[in-house]
Amino acid sequence: MRKVIVFLLISTLFLSGCWDQRLYKELSVISVVGVEGTIGDLKAYYAYPSSSDDPTKYIVLEGKGKTAREVRINANKKTEQTMDIAELTTILVSEETAKDDLYDLLDVYYRSAQSPMTAKVAITKGTPKRFLELKETIPREIGEYYLDFIQSFEQATIYPTTNLEIAANLMFSEGRDLGLPYLKTSSDKALPQVEGMALFNGKKFTGEYLTLRESTFATLLGYGKSKIVELAYLWNRNEKEVPVGFDVIRFKKKKKITKDGDNIKVKYNIYMPIVMTEYPPDHLDRKQVRKPLEKFIEDSVEKDITRMFKKCQKASSDVIGIGEDIRAYYPQLWREGKWKEIYKDIQIEANVNVKIIRSGSIR
Repeated sequence: MRKVIVFLLISTLFLSGCWDQRLYKELSVISVVGVEGTIGDLKAYYAYPSSSDDPTKYIVLEGKGKTAREVRINANKKTEQTMDIAELTTILVSEETAKDDLYDLLDVYYRSAQSPMTAKVAITKGTPKRFLELKETIPREIGEYYLDFIQSFEQATIYPTTNLEIAANLMFSEGRDLGLPYLKTSSDKALPQVEGMALFNGKKFTGEYLTLRESTFATLLGYGKSKIVELAYLWNRNEKEVPVGFDVIRFKKKKKITKDGDNIKVKYNIYMPIVMTEYPPDHLDRKQVRKPLEKFIEDSVEKDITRMFKKCQKASSDVIGIGEDIRAYYPQLWREGKWKEIYKDIQIEANVNVKIIRSGSIR
């Protein structure tokens, strides 16, 4: 027994320490990055906490360079500590920059073992610098703020869940295009707002985006319902505007694709049970009241879906993933390289069936 103990004690002398250990006190832990410019003339902004006692206080480092790596090296020279992106939550890319080639800008993150693949990617209207100048308005650490901000819209089924890993897969996908949060802000110190979904064709932002409501239907049709879906319309009935609000309980869809030569038709049959959350005229227990309201909602949803598809087709952006089915059933279109040409002209229809399941706490 003594020999075993002596052997173990001697063995501990040869054990190495944590060779890759990195102490927080020696690092500038970056939580949000903003990127603008083009390859050859890039600029980036790196936000990291400046106080351990107050997480709302942070510093923004600015770097310039010809490549994304050179930009980071340049910014790193302006801090007394080494920059670290292990806790990166969000990458903000200006719309003009994303029109060039998004993957070229993100390659530096995919090649780093420190980069968290769960980091969100969003497109900004204007310079991303404005979105990092919120020191007096946000109530918490800026990285947590942007992460929770984007995730709240994912949970509301306005955006599909997207991060660095998913974005890379979609940029190289042949059957589905990438859609990212499109953010705006009215001034340098105003809180950011969600404008819609930025539409991509391959690796490039098309310059087109869906509104929040259109983005909701694109997410529902392409990915399904998340936690909640809240919608509201204004019904002009009998020369009076009536507010109509409801939550979608379920969203069931059946898709039928037919092909005649190069002409493709896609038809969606949608069943959407709902619970009413706003309808001042009330009396929804009566069939003669409920049926016209259901018809109004059906028509409104069908118009929004039609408008959403027209925008996607105009931008040649298949964020719903129709191409995945076309590729499976009509692979010759891929072999001939015709899919994106045909996508712009395919006929897409939506038939919506709405059923009011619950009308709220009052009759």
